[in-house]
Amino acid sequence: MLKQDGVTLVELIIIIAIIGILAALGIPEINRFAADSKVRSCATDLIQNMKVARAMAIKENREYLIVFDTANQRYMIGFDGDGDNNLTTLNSDTFGICQDTDNDRLPNNDTDTNGDGIPDCVRTVNLMNCGNNIIFGYSTGTTPPNGPPVTPVIPGSGIGFPGGWVDFNPDGSTDNIINDPIMSQYNDSAYFQQTTRGFSYCVQIGNHAGNVNMWKWDGDADNLTVTTWTELR
Repeated sequence: MLKQDGVTLVELIIIIAIIGILAALGIPEINRFAADSKVRSCATDLIQNMKVARAMAIKENREYLIVFDTANQRYMIGFDGDGDNNLTTLNSDTFGICQDTDNDRLPNNDTDTNGDGIPDCVRTVNLMNCGNNIIFGYSTGTTPPNGPPVTPVIPGSGIGFPGGWVDFNPDGSTDNIINDPIMSQYNDSAYFQQTTRGFSYCVQIGNHAGNVNMWKWDGDADNLTVTTWTELR
């Protein structure tokens, strides 16, 4: 008779147990990596949008703003047609040439289709699109002891730009920063956090030329006493 090879019940139970142990060890790390990746991606998106705003300012020869709306966890990008340092005015605030019918570079017959208070012609980025539990700052999350590169006070709102906005001029420079770590306790920065894990990132404009840096807090919700940050770019 031919010998039939197979897996015994005991061997099958052992294999299932090993798979369960590996999954138990691996899933938490996968979840940590995913949470960190999402908040980092959100911070990186801001850097890319800053580059877009700067490029649009140079291309169109007019000032562009990024305005942070921390109450609604979003930010807007566009040209401030009425000069109120906000981007909420229909037929005045815009991104690019949007519904411009009379060649004045301002929109005509603009609308607010979804009723969010932002004209359709203004570009909006919502943090909820980055993933769950991602916010500006740490108002409902973990409080880092300090921010980079010295020891400024991190604003609870997460936004350290004066007035909650940053500008880009037609020559690519920016004016609305203090650019002095001694005078500015916030260091002209925007902070992001994944609240369940405490992973925190800082996007910082370093000078009036508009150079941007990004930092990551070396601590997290399980390592609250860590005070160091690592510069990523």
